[in-house]
Amino acid sequence: MSSENSTDDEILDDTAEYVDVTVGLLEMQDAKGRFLLQKDYRVSGEVWRVHKSDEDPYPSSPHAHCIGGADRFIGYKLHLGTAELYDRKNKPLGFFLEKKKFLRLIVMIQPKFLTVPLPLQS
Repeated sequence: MSSENSTDDEILDDTAEYVDVTVGLLEMQDAKGRFLLQKDYRVSGEVWRVHKSDEDPYPSSPHAHCIGGADRFIGYKLHLGTAELYDRKNKPLGFFLEKKKFLRLIVMIQPKFLTVPLPLQS
């Protein structure tokens, strides 16, 4: 289901406080690898923000926040070790960012977190 094409990968913003990246549309899988299919008309992908110093250590430290894209995904958090998705209250959703997109996100943000080996070990 995931595209091999990573032309959607982009660092959108890099400040002293955070880095914003996109790896295309959010593709969620359950723990057995089955995709969650939902109708969506958005053309571009979700934007993930990873704070360089986030006071909130949950669900991982660091973790990513979905700050742009389809409305239903904004506010999701992403564990940067397990790829599991969480709601705004840190409740696990039982879904994971598709593996290839997760690994592309890790490759994009790793240079910004030189002292933190990514993906995080659980």
